[in-house]
Amino acid sequence: MTSRCNRTDGSVRGRPMVPWRAAVALAASAAAIAAAIGASPLRAAEAFPVKPVRFIVPFAAGGAADVMARTIGAQFSQAWGQTTIVDNRTGAGGLIAAELTARAGADGYTLMLAEPALASLPSLYSKLPIDVLRDFTPLGGIATAPQVVTVSNAVPGKGAQDLIAFARANPGKVNFGSPGRGTTGDLSGELLRMMGKFEFTVIPYKGAVPALAALAGGEVTLTASSMLAAMPLVRAGKMRAIGTTGPKRHSLTPEIPTMAEQGLPGYQIMQWWGLVSPRGTPKPVVSTINAAIGRSLGTAELKDRLAALFAEPWPSSPEAFGAFLKAEIDSLGKIIRTAGIKAE
Repeated sequence: MTSRCNRTDGSVRGRPMVPWRAAVALAASAAAIAAAIGASPLRAAEAFPVKPVRFIVPFAAGGAADVMARTIGAQFSQAWGQTTIVDNRTGAGGLIAAELTARAGADGYTLMLAEPALASLPSLYSKLPIDVLRDFTPLGGIATAPQVVTVSNAVPGKGAQDLIAFARANPGKVNFGSPGRGTTGDLSGELLRMMGKFEFTVIPYKGAVPALAALAGGEVTLTASSMLAAMPLVRAGKMRAIGTTGPKRHSLTPEIPTMAEQGLPGYQIMQWWGLVSPRGTPKPVVSTINAAIGRSLGTAELKDRLAALFAEPWPSSPEAFGAFLKAEIDSLGKIIRTAGIKAE
């Protein structure tokens, strides 16, 4: 009679068994696979965020971009239960911040507040260390705001056509106070010059505040800047607002016509803000951040903050924001090239 006794090699007669060393190795392999799956980018994206998120801002603290980043960041912190850290990286018209962001990890923990300066970079610099369309993942729009064109009280008349007539009648006597070459205010002035077919001398300043101070003091004839910076001076009678640069009159200043409705059809140039992250950010993370933007823009707190900046909510999908960024690169690029503006 044949017995089924255990063999010394670990098998049972007629039914081979896995050696114990192989069994241990197999178990370890299974554990490693499970750990790898748990640490995969997809699983990490599903859990996003699990640590603080950094907001890189291309401009100094206290400005509109900084306020925008801190406001939306506070909303994100409240929704996610994670700290958001604002990191102001100024210089080179936003290039320093853009390059820093492009080189960061594509995990959603480094975001950059994008605005027209980002779209202007390809035209302002002959060589860039980054590609604006290739090296960033669009996450969504946040808000838009028009600029306002203001003139000295010495300029006769009230509107854009009066300024144009004055400039044509006084060649060489009109000075434009630029808030910085390549900025939104600077390009607003250049677009007016091109469409109005007149000339002016550009006097560059380091920001809207000194440009507006020069206008109030009679040193320059006109400037263009944010409504936030200009309207207190307009309301104080230090200068006149002749037109806004958006597609429609602003709800807070309905008495000020747009430039387009004053015989300059197609005139439009806006300040805008959105978020981008490094190229390759996982789609689940992109969706999470875009959803957070949408929820934040629906809160009364953020709407009030935007209104204080003369801005309006601008929620958009990542795809729509990406398409807008491409169009803005082309649009602003035409103005920059025509005006012959180069990075200082």
